[in-house]
Parts: sequence; C-alpha cells; structure tokens
Amino acid sequence: MSNEDELDLEIYEGDWFCTMNMGIEEVRVLYNHVCYAYEMWPGYPRRPRVEQEYLVTLKSRLFAMLMQYQLDNS
Repeated sequence: MSNEDELDLEIYEGDWFCTMNMGIEEVRVLYNHVCYAYEMWPGYPRRPRVEQEYLVTLKSRLFAMLMQYQLDNS
C-alpha cells in the first residue's frame, strides 16, 4: 500500500501473501467479530480511514463465503 488514505487489495507479482483454511463456524465467528469492529470503529482521525474501508471489504468477503456455503449446502 503506497498511500495511507488509499486501500490497495490487489496482489502483485512478487508480493507476499498467505492463505488460510477455515471451517464454516470459524467464518461465522470472524464475520461477527468484523461486524462488531466495524460498528465500534471510533472514526477518523482516531483511526485511519483505510482501516474502515478494509473492514467493509473484509465484511463483504466473509458474507460472500457464508452465502456460498448456504447455496452449496441447502
């Protein structure tokens, strides 16, 4: 990330990244925690704006995982 005010979630060649395997219950717990963190986010300037943007992105991705699980297992 080059600018503190700009969220860059793309992975570029040579960038370090990791993957993680989680069960559906772990995804639910993490989703709930991210929702709580977003609701309690103290706002700018106490915390950087990019942090709130990342919470929104993470919340959306986790929600998509939960919905995909529902679709695949219903």
